Amino acid sequence: MIRRRGIPTGLPRRVGVTAAGPIVSVLLALGVTALFLTAGGYSASSAFSVMWSYGIQTNSLVSSLNNAVPLYLAAVAGAFAVRMGLFNIGVDGQYRMAALAGAVAAASLPFPLAIRLPLTLLISCAVGAGWALIPALLKIHRGVNEVITSILLNAIATTIVAVLLSGVFRSGGGQNTGTAMIDDAGLMPALPGIGTGQGAVSSFVVVALVAGIVYYLVIERSVFGYSLRVAARSPEAAESAGIRVDRKIVQAMLISGAIAGLVGLPHILSVSGRFDGTLPTDLMFTGLAATLLGRQHPIGMALGAFVLAFVERSAQVLGLVQLPTEVGQVFLAVVLLSSAVGYWLTERADARLALTLALRRRVRAARDSVTPTPPSSTPTEGAAR
Repeated sequence: MIRRRGIPTGLPRRVGVTAAGPIVSVLLALGVTALFLTAGGYSASSAFSVMWSYGIQTNSLVSSLNNAVPLYLAAVAGAFAVRMGLFNIGVDGQYRMAALAGAVAAASLPFPLAIRLPLTLLISCAVGAGWALIPALLKIHRGVNEVITSILLNAIATTIVAVLLSGVFRSGGGQNTGTAMIDDAGLMPALPGIGTGQGAVSSFVVVALVAGIVYYLVIERSVFGYSLRVAARSPEAAESAGIRVDRKIVQAMLISGAIAGLVGLPHILSVSGRFDGTLPTDLMFTGLAATLLGRQHPIGMALGAFVLAFVERSAQVLGLVQLPTEVGQVFLAVVLLSSAVGYWLTERADARLALTLALRRRVRAARDSVTPTPPSSTPTEGAAR
């Protein structure tokens, strides 16, 4: 039996390769950010020390966790499309449309919390899925790239939301542009026993956890997920095997849009209590960075989303100590760019590791095949003695 010593194989190797990409990306981002600070005449070590001290405070950790939830939902939404070989760049428009619909539903439905909250989530998912269906249909019927159509739909969604918010769903006069306030029966409660007031952990952490579990079961443990991966890697082979690629494109974009519909709800139902101008923007690109950092794995994307939220929260204190607050933006931008570099480096290292293992197995097999066996005594020799 051949024993493999010195090089990890199996599950430890897969875990190491999966974790190596995000680690390399974060290290590259830290290095580039340090160069940025040094070139500007600032002390990188002082900036990182201040960020770390502020980031590990209890309120900062709770805030980072809550801010990581919409990033994680955006990452899962993007990952569903990526698994099909698609790029859903329209997450921004999808969650804006869905957040407006969710805010109106939460403020107007005459039901208690146990009924109103699930209906709000379902309505938001439906609106997000419906907005994501447009680029899917244009792709399969007209051959238009989903990246182009989804980006254009982001601008259309922004215009539609602005028109509806200023007229149809506007509550209040003057400069007060927003929907009606949501009462307690429509807001997402905080997790019991974990913080209070602004330092409470939002229950949307549970929603994000469920989304991650569903993503893993659908993609990794179901026939649908397997057919999705086959259709993404080889559409011709999938069609010959009876898998409708066009149908898989529509299904993947519908699921991606449904998850994207939840991205804006943590702010609507846990922070502002209505849809107004305070809804965060550009969550799509930060979520995409979490998707790349986590390598489309639910646990990896969760860690990536928390790291990005932690950096964004920690960078807020830099202005108080006369350091540039743009450090967080530089870090996030470099992480997004360095994700591809991190994957390239780790994939090359993994390929060399696999080659080394194969060569060692062949050398050991050849060595065992030429090892001489000790001579055994014959009956004639025993009789002579």
